[in-house]
Amino acid sequence: MNHSATLTDAVFPVVRHSAVASRQHTAVSTLNRREAGLPNLSSLGLDLLNASKLQSMIWPVLPLLTLAVYAMVFSMQYYLLLPLVFILHFLVSVTFTHDVLHGAAGFKPRSTEWVLFAMSILLLESGHAFRQAHLHHHSHCLEHDDFEGSPAHLSLLGALKAGPTYLARHWLHAYRLAKSPVQRRWMLAELCAAILGIVIAILVLPWTAAPLTYCVFMYIGSCLYPVTTAWLPHFKPDNCILGQARSLRGKIIPALLFNLSYHLEHHLYPQVPSYNLPQLADRLDPYFDKLGVAVLHVV
Repeated sequence: MNHSATLTDAVFPVVRHSAVASRQHTAVSTLNRREAGLPNLSSLGLDLLNASKLQSMIWPVLPLLTLAVYAMVFSMQYYLLLPLVFILHFLVSVTFTHDVLHGAAGFKPRSTEWVLFAMSILLLESGHAFRQAHLHHHSHCLEHDDFEGSPAHLSLLGALKAGPTYLARHWLHAYRLAKSPVQRRWMLAELCAAILGIVIAILVLPWTAAPLTYCVFMYIGSCLYPVTTAWLPHFKPDNCILGQARSLRGKIIPALLFNLSYHLEHHLYPQVPSYNLPQLADRLDPYFDKLGVAVLHVV
C-alpha cells in the first residue's frame, strides 16, 4: 500500500484515486513563514497578541451568552429563528475554542485544560482531541498524516460525504496521536460528557425538546467540518508554501465568520487571536504584494 495515501484511504474512503495521485504530485511542505520570507511576529508588532479590556471581558462569556439567546428563542417558540441563532452560537463557540487551544485566549495552562473541557460540553465534542489534531494539522499541514487537512484533497461532494462520521474519526485520530496518558484521560472524560449530555437530552424530551434540538444542531454543524475547516480554506493547494491556505479579506463576510476566513494569516501566525487577524492581514499586505500572494476580496 502506498504510505502517502494510507490516512486518507482509512478516514475518508470516499476519496478518489485521482485525488490521491494529485496529492502525490503536489509535494507541499508545512506552512513556514521563515521559508516563505516573512518576518517574525515581533517585527510585525507584539501588540497583535493583546486584547482590549472589552475583548477580555466579552470573548470568554460570548459562547454562554449566545447559548442563553438560543434558550430564550426556543422558550418563546420563535422556531424559525433557531437556525440563525444556532449558527451564531456555533461560530462563536468554535472560534473561541480555537483561540483557547492555540493559547491565544489569555488563559494560564491549567485554566486552559478546564476551559477546553467546558467547551467540550458546550460543543458536544472533545476540546482536547480538537487541540491534539489541530496542532498536528499546523505542524504537518496537508501531509499524509494530517487528518484535518485530508478533505482538501477530496471533491466538494466527497468532503460532504465525509461529514456524518467525521467527529468520531477525528476523535480516534487525536486519541492515537496523543502520547500523554493525561491528555488521553481528558479525551475520554470529554467523550463521556458528550454522551451523557445526549442521554440527558433524550431523557428530558417529555418536558422539553430544547436540549435534543441543540444536540441535533451540533451534530449538523460537526458534519460540515470537512468542508468548512479543510476543503474551503485549503482546497487545491499550490506546491509553494504560501499557496497551501486561502485568505478571504473584507469587512462584512469575515466579521460574520469571526475572522476564520483569514486562514493563511492564521497558519503563519497561529498565536495571534482571531479578533486581531484583520490587523495582522493589513500589516502583512506589503509582504504579500512583494511575494505575489493572492488574496480574495469580498464585501
